[in-house]
Amino acid sequence: MTKPITMENRYFYTMNDILVKYNTLSPDIQKEVNDFLDFMLSKYKGKKMFDIKSWKSKIKNVSTWTEKDIKALEEGRRHFNQWKTEEW
Repeated sequence: MTKPITMENRYFYTMNDILVKYNTLSPDIQKEVNDFLDFMLSKYKGKKMFDIKSWKSKIKNVSTWTEKDIKALEEGRRHFNQWKTEEW
């Protein structure tokens, strides 16, 4: 009986596959892979990963608009579109 594939199992199998492939490489090629990984890590070192808690905190502070608010904006847009610029 096989175990169901979970995210944890999938991660393990993926990492295991990578390790098996890595170990089949020659030492020179392994060094190239290591150098490439170091390069990729340094390239993305300053970038933050997506933070769901921070995003939820920010999104809950977004205001909501009523139909009255939207109508006022649409009315302003109509007037803006009718506005004629002064000619020189």
